[in-house]
Amino acid sequence: MNKIDYQALREAAERAIPAMERLLMLPADDDLLSEQELKDYGVDIDALNAFKFLTGPETVLALLDERERNLQYIKSRDQENEDIALTVGKLRVELEGKDKLIAELGKQCAEWERKALSNFEECAAMAERIEEMSKQSCEARERDLFESWVMHSICISKSTLEGLRTETGYRNATLSGTDFNRMWKQWKSIRATGIRIKGE
Repeated sequence: MNKIDYQALREAAERAIPAMERLLMLPADDDLLSEQELKDYGVDIDALNAFKFLTGPETVLALLDERERNLQYIKSRDQENEDIALTVGKLRVELEGKDKLIAELGKQCAEWERKALSNFEECAAMAERIEEMSKQSCEARERDLFESWVMHSICISKSTLEGLRTETGYRNATLSGTDFNRMWKQWKSIRATGIRIKGE
């Protein structure tokens, strides 16, 4: 069949509508009127004939086939749209899951950073304490060496020397007039230069 001329079909239908309305207004017993008699009643016979010619069985079948194809196309598009909507839904769920995971990982990372910083601060504080303890240990060892040397050189007892000890040095011995504090400072100065006691 030739391609349907939709515009011509529409125009013929629009012209045929008033003619059909005129026919419906005729009395029921006037079914066998001639064309001339119909024209006399104001029925546009040419419009009816043009419409009949354009809407034959082939045209109606072609229109029905086209309608069926359109319905199938719409149905397939609806199915595609439904599939797309399902895919979008799945992707949205996956994305929400990933967003949740990213947020959880961000929290975990922040917690690890906080712990690492805390550990670093603890390590720094511990290093300072170790350094202080090491200093105190060296200071105590130097004090022990100094006191051993003083006890040996001046013949003073350990308990007497310990009685003269202060946080920063020594008090002067009132009986002997010995300035142990000055001796202690000199001892530290000598040790700082690297001079050691014989056998040390």
